Amino acid sequence: MTENKDGAEALLNWKFTLDNNSWSLLSSWDGDNPCSFTGVTCNDFGAITHLNLSNLGIRGTLDGLNFSHLTSVVSFELANNLIYGFLPSSIGNLSKLNSLDLCFNELSGDIPPSVGLLESLHYLYLCANNLSGPIPQEIGQLDSLLKLDFSKNKLNGPIPASLGNLSSLIYLHLQKNQLSGLIPSSLGKLGNLNNFSLSRNNISGSIPREISDLRNLKFLSLQQNRLSGPIPLDIGRLTSLFGLHLSSNNINGLIPHSIGNLTSLSILRLSRNRLSGSIPSEIGRLIHLKHLDLSKNDLVGPIPLSLLNLSSLNALRLLSNNLSGSIPQDLGKLISLTKINLGLNSLTGPIPASIGSLPNLTLLHLEGNKLFGPLPSEFNKLTRLSSLSLSHNELEGELPEDVCLGRSLRKLTINNNHFTGPIPKSLRNCTSLFRVRLEGNQLIGNITKALGIYPHLSFMDLSHNHFNGELSWKWEHCDNLTSLRISNNNIFGQIPTIFGRMARLQVLDLSSNNLIGEIPRELGSLSMLLELDLSSNAITGNVPIEIGLLSDLARLNLASNNLSGSIPAQLGTCMSLWSLNLSRNKFQRSIPPKLGNIQFLEFLDLSYNNLSENIPGELAKMRMLQVLNISHNSLSGTIPNTFGDMLALTFVDVSYNDLEGPLPNNKAFNEAPFEAIQHNEGLCGNAIGLPKCNGSKNRNQGIAARIMMILILSFLGFLVLSSTLIVLVNHYRRRIIKREDNEGANNHNQRRITKREDNEGANDLNFMHILGYDGKVFYDRIIETTEGFDSKYYVGEGAYGIVYKAEISKGQTVAVKRTLSSQEDSGIVDMIPFKREIQALTNIRHRNIVKFYGFCFHAQCCFLVYEYMERGSLRMILKDNERAREFQWDKRVNVVRGVADALCYMHHECSPPLLHRDLTSNNILLDLDYQAHVSDFGTARLLRPDSSNWTAVAGTIGYIAPELAYSTIPTEKCDVYSFGVVALETIMGKHPGDHVSLEYSSSLQTESVMLKDVLDQRLSPSTLGLQDARDVVLIAKLAFECLQADPRLRPTMGQVS
Repeated sequence: MTENKDGAEALLNWKFTLDNNSWSLLSSWDGDNPCSFTGVTCNDFGAITHLNLSNLGIRGTLDGLNFSHLTSVVSFELANNLIYGFLPSSIGNLSKLNSLDLCFNELSGDIPPSVGLLESLHYLYLCANNLSGPIPQEIGQLDSLLKLDFSKNKLNGPIPASLGNLSSLIYLHLQKNQLSGLIPSSLGKLGNLNNFSLSRNNISGSIPREISDLRNLKFLSLQQNRLSGPIPLDIGRLTSLFGLHLSSNNINGLIPHSIGNLTSLSILRLSRNRLSGSIPSEIGRLIHLKHLDLSKNDLVGPIPLSLLNLSSLNALRLLSNNLSGSIPQDLGKLISLTKINLGLNSLTGPIPASIGSLPNLTLLHLEGNKLFGPLPSEFNKLTRLSSLSLSHNELEGELPEDVCLGRSLRKLTINNNHFTGPIPKSLRNCTSLFRVRLEGNQLIGNITKALGIYPHLSFMDLSHNHFNGELSWKWEHCDNLTSLRISNNNIFGQIPTIFGRMARLQVLDLSSNNLIGEIPRELGSLSMLLELDLSSNAITGNVPIEIGLLSDLARLNLASNNLSGSIPAQLGTCMSLWSLNLSRNKFQRSIPPKLGNIQFLEFLDLSYNNLSENIPGELAKMRMLQVLNISHNSLSGTIPNTFGDMLALTFVDVSYNDLEGPLPNNKAFNEAPFEAIQHNEGLCGNAIGLPKCNGSKNRNQGIAARIMMILILSFLGFLVLSSTLIVLVNHYRRRIIKREDNEGANNHNQRRITKREDNEGANDLNFMHILGYDGKVFYDRIIETTEGFDSKYYVGEGAYGIVYKAEISKGQTVAVKRTLSSQEDSGIVDMIPFKREIQALTNIRHRNIVKFYGFCFHAQCCFLVYEYMERGSLRMILKDNERAREFQWDKRVNVVRGVADALCYMHHECSPPLLHRDLTSNNILLDLDYQAHVSDFGTARLLRPDSSNWTAVAGTIGYIAPELAYSTIPTEKCDVYSFGVVALETIMGKHPGDHVSLEYSSSLQTESVMLKDVLDQRLSPSTLGLQDARDVVLIAKLAFECLQADPRLRPTMGQVS
């Protein structure tokens, strides 16, 4: 009875250390008889033997639990609670313990070596915590251990060789940690092991040959590490193996022929390695195989015909290799196939008709090959297809009439082939469509009659075909459409005014058609529009002033039409524009000076119009301008000498005007070819073909000058007085105009710092100018208002700098990020992230990306200036209980949508695409209206086709995509993974931790995740309305899709958005 009383006292004392909610959960814990306590089981002598409090939501530490009074306990289970703090070393006192389960908690610190004293232990589960440090070698003393699971922690260091002593072990899971070093060869002594996972670590070296001695092994997962070398030749000895996962490493060499001996194998994943040679025909002996993934290697040769023996195969993925030859003609005999992906190879020949005999096929991707010929009529039988990708081949003929007969088709990409004929009739009522790409073919027909209403459609590209007909009212009912391209066709008629009601539209490209009439002023209502291209049509009338309302518009192309009137000054309020092309129209009168307000403009083409008068000097404010073409107009006067300060300018064409005077002192002008400045009789300068400006005057010029001098001397008194008055009046007017311009710039939050080179010395400051501010004055103002970056103005910290709040004028507050030094105490700023952030933010403009005002550059003091976000970061809000409770569901859903829209823009609208590479809740900023703004682009990189020389992994632990553990080459799918983490974090109210960790043995089963598991418990469920509940469930499902271990299985941000 003493032990009984001691046990009760130990439990009650521990209860008192838990939080109040846990007390109520353990309300039965009262008195001296622990056998009546919730979760407690006693033996016949009244001693506590089992403690099972799993899944109760208990919060607290284990520090207050006296394990020395629980020596009879054989089972200690606290899984899926909120236990935090360290795992006490006193747990080694549980000498009779058979099972210890502390999975899915918040434990941190090291695993105490005293765990090795639990000699009776059979089951040791510490998975899904925040444990760190090495795995204690003392674990090797637990020779009775059957199952060991340390997965989903932050354990580091090598795998102890002593684990090879656990001769009874049947289950070993160490995946999703930070373990490094080699796989110990001693693990080959675990003869009873049947389930072994080391995936998602930093394990290096080769796969030891001794692994082949694990004859009872059924599941082996080593994927997403840094393993190299060949697959062991003796791998075929693992004849009991059911699943083999070696994807995403640096494994090279040939696929061993002995792999054909693994006749029990159901899953074989060797993708994302450097395997070479041909696919062994012996794989055809794996008759139980359901999933075969050899994608993204360097495999060559044909697809072996022996694969036709795999009658149980569900998924065949051979994409992105160098496979050649034809697709096996009898592939359709594998009637269990649901997914075929053979894209990005060098396969030739026609598509086999037998594929049409696969009744359950949902995905067929054959893009990026050399396939030719027509599509088999048997394709009409594929009624369950949801994704068909045949782009970039040499296919021809008509499309299958019944391609969407089953109404399941979501993705149809057949672009860049030679297809002819009309759009299949079944597409008219294919309401499931989400993404359609038909561009680059010779398709014909009236699109008004051929297309229907698609409520889920997000992306449609019909460009470069032979379609005709008028633009239909039906497009208005495609509520989710974000991108519509119908360029280079024979579309006629007018642009319907209903296009102005397509609220989510971001891209509208109707160029190179036969459109007439005027531009509907209703297009000014498309507040999300980023690109508008109506060029090469026969559109008439004026440019609607409402276009100036499109504050997010980045590209406007109205070239080669019959537009007339004056260029609307309201275009100067499109502050996000980087490309403006109004060339080859009939515009008259002067160039609006307010175009100079478009600070981010890089491309301006006003050529081939009837523009007259002087070139406004305000255009020189466009310091980002690279291309300027104002040729073939009737412009007169001089070229403003301030154009010499446009340092970004690389190309100019001012030919065929009536310009005079000297060329600006600018490289683009001085090095311009004669063709770019010709037919301006009064121009002079150093450019080829122009006279020198200091040349001799002719006689008439001399006489005129002398006469003018006489007149000036005669009326000197009058002129002095007049000049004085004029100067005073003009000075006053300039002050008024300047103040109005500055106020206009403030209203649009578009203060932009522009560069001024100072060549007086290497140590001189190299500042930028903000509109209305001198760079030196502005720098001094920043230092003054932050008191030299005093900590009292600290508002946060990004990956590469500390952020301060600065009030540069009354009512004008900005965020200033001071870039950190590259080395501690060095005082030298790391310019790489500094320049990357400038490069990224000066080329992107989106409502959900933080507005960038400018920068100051100096060797030891560099800072970036942004729009100030009043509510701070998403992480700060979620960590503050009071603020989190104000952060209701509708606001959270809106934040997730905003982040998704920003990433979609970066990945799919920027050219080349831009990767963020460090998306976290810490760099998502919220304004007063809880609108999300993505920030911190110090790690951002442009994703170019030849970008294979990445040097270092960027990102934040907990948000980094798993594939970056074995590769330093990021893709847009890395951002998608980070978005999934952030989305879950937003609705859960904390970092999702364990929910981020996915098993590799099968695809994610989101159905197993209950809604209550992903809701922030600080918000009452009663506040979750029906629509909010639907939105939250959708976000959760999308988030888990984004967290797929295989990047190929993750959606694109275009699909998410």
